[in-house]
Amino acid sequence: MERFVFCSRGCEHWGALGAAGVLLRAAADGDPRYLLVLRHPRSHQGGTWALPGGALHPGESALAGALREAEEELGPLPAGVSREATPAHEYVDDHGEWSYTTLVLNVVDTFEPAAANWETAGWRWVSASQALTLPLLPALRAAWAALTGTG
Repeated sequence: MERFVFCSRGCEHWGALGAAGVLLRAAADGDPRYLLVLRHPRSHQGGTWALPGGALHPGESALAGALREAEEELGPLPAGVSREATPAHEYVDDHGEWSYTTLVLNVVDTFEPAAANWETAGWRWVSASQALTLPLLPALRAAWAALTGTG
């Protein structure tokens, strides 16, 4: 069910069944780092920094969908990040009949993604404050303080 839909607010969204993404967080000497992906210029809202994520499939949980999308966009995830992982935080951007769930997952350390699909033009580990200097996907910028406990 991967297609654009409009919610009752008139916003256009990807994924008829909703969508989910994962914010990977590595504690770096007490200063957490977050993994962001640069959206390919030809993707929806291309040229912005976002989370790996995307449309949910029928019957898929937000965690399973977010991790599936992360593996599609980044390659294999480090050991310990699995469909049985317990999110440190969950944030739902609820638009009524459509929602985007962001799951914050802790990883032991930063890692270099092995691969990227066409949607991902790059990736970067950043601090919470560094992220705000980037051209973030507007919905991510709006949720950033709630996701990171900053601001």
